[in-house]
Amino acid sequence: MTSRDTAVERGPGAITYRRLEILSATAHRELRLAPQSDYRFAAATAQVPLVAEEITEAAKHFPIVFTRDGDDIQPVALMSLSENTNVFVGRDGRWQARYVPAWLRRYPFAFARQAGVQADTSATTDDAERLVVMIDRGAPHFSAGAGQPLFVAAGPKADDGLTRGPAMDQALDYLERYRRASVSVAGLVSGLGKAQVLVERSLDVFTKTEHANRIGGLQIVDRERLMALSDIQLGQ
Repeated sequence: MTSRDTAVERGPGAITYRRLEILSATAHRELRLAPQSDYRFAAATAQVPLVAEEITEAAKHFPIVFTRDGDDIQPVALMSLSENTNVFVGRDGRWQARYVPAWLRRYPFAFARQAGVQADTSATTDDAERLVVMIDRGAPHFSAGAGQPLFVAAGPKADDGLTRGPAMDQALDYLERYRRASVSVAGLVSGLGKAQVLVERSLDVFTKTEHANRIGGLQIVDRERLMALSDIQLGQ
């Protein structure tokens, strides 16, 4: 099953997956995972979603704004003032800032929802939504030789079946912790919308000779509205 069948991410915060597949012990039993410093998968990612725990640190390195879709408010870090560009990814793929947002650290794994799929039980969470674990099979992190195996023998004999190896346990643990953090940040920032302190602004980019670009649909906290809130409203 490929990315044509499963929607994972869309919009300016989307990661570029080369070959998206549902993780399966049958199909990926020989795969190994090795750490990489190649972030070219995010070279076209102009906005990166943030979770609450990292906003303070991320703000030291990137401009932080909010995007809004109805009642859904999301804090994001701007990676560029142009669409489909990430100025923090070097030509060699190395990350050019001291902090890497949690959203990007999930790669080459991701969760996805897919209706009507009977997924491998070793590749799903126990969550009621039965999220499917996806991998970018084209990522340089995966090979058949170097790194730690995703799956290992479940018993003393190879024919006893396979189970998740330590590398995959660690990856799935991170995915689950990120999922929970992304859910909690929605409740945290929803108060900004209810208090009506967010205002829409556009960023205009100028060169020495012309108006080069405009980024619209961004939300920022209006200082005057924030200062006008009562102690009771701030406490909520």
